[in-house]
Amino acid sequence: MTDLKDILLEMGYSNILDNGRELRMRPIYRDSKNNTSLCVKKDTGKFFDFSAGITGSFEELVKLSLNLSSIQEAKSHLKSKDFSSKDLTPKPKIRQPKKIDKSILSDIEQDHSYWLNRGISQKTLQTFQGGVINSGRMKNRYVFPIFDSKQNLVGLSGRSLEKNPKIKWKHYGSKDQWKYPAQANFNLLKGCDKCFLVESIGDMLKLWEAGFKTSIVLFGLGLSTSALNLLIKANPKNIYICTNNDSNKSFNSGLDSAIKIETKLRKFFDSNKIKIKLPPKNDFGEMTVEEIKEFL
Repeated sequence: MTDLKDILLEMGYSNILDNGRELRMRPIYRDSKNNTSLCVKKDTGKFFDFSAGITGSFEELVKLSLNLSSIQEAKSHLKSKDFSSKDLTPKPKIRQPKKIDKSILSDIEQDHSYWLNRGISQKTLQTFQGGVINSGRMKNRYVFPIFDSKQNLVGLSGRSLEKNPKIKWKHYGSKDQWKYPAQANFNLLKGCDKCFLVESIGDMLKLWEAGFKTSIVLFGLGLSTSALNLLIKANPKNIYICTNNDSNKSFNSGLDSAIKIETKLRKFFDSNKIKIKLPPKNDFGEMTVEEIKEFL
């Protein structure tokens, strides 16, 4: 059986970068100066042209690359080379977030005073169905439920109501599998002009209040595979990395993380779409709505 990379080389692709689970290259079926904008998965043969927003099977890539008239013609070409995408290793099953019994939400008290005092309106808070829990693992926290695309409860994220808490945010569930707040803004994210990557729900709420509703919460300083998948699916025109600005400390962990996220995103998006834009204060939560509007 002919190797996947050999087939690509034979079709005219060159300078193919082996990136572990995928091959990266410049597309030959359109004008491009980006040497990595075309991605071909080794396990399935599926291709992604991130700059052009095109994706499909390996047969479809062959059809595009060789300017063939049909998929059947592409399959015939591959067959003559003793190659079939069916022979590739099957894609591993995606690990699904563990479902949580929704009965836990019955303990939520509709007390929004914590966020109201921080400039978040009742209307915004109602969108995210949060409230205070006074018992259990989330005791004395304002909790936000995290839902998947089928409205299954897959997590809880709670902000402490104490004055100087040791742990500000506590999470229940697999946060690396969360896509938040896609339950409220997925349709807004698709093809949006600007998508903002922020560390916490508090940042997202303040952006939402200021009219910027196309954000994704990282729940920390890293970009999870789930958040990356959401970004790829949404395919925004511009991505703003807005981690916290820790310039008042000896080490700016927010900036350091933003640079790492930018490097990771460049493997999937054109670099001119990605911008690091740290808030002028520590985070958006410390800014007024007017300051955010002026800044963005």
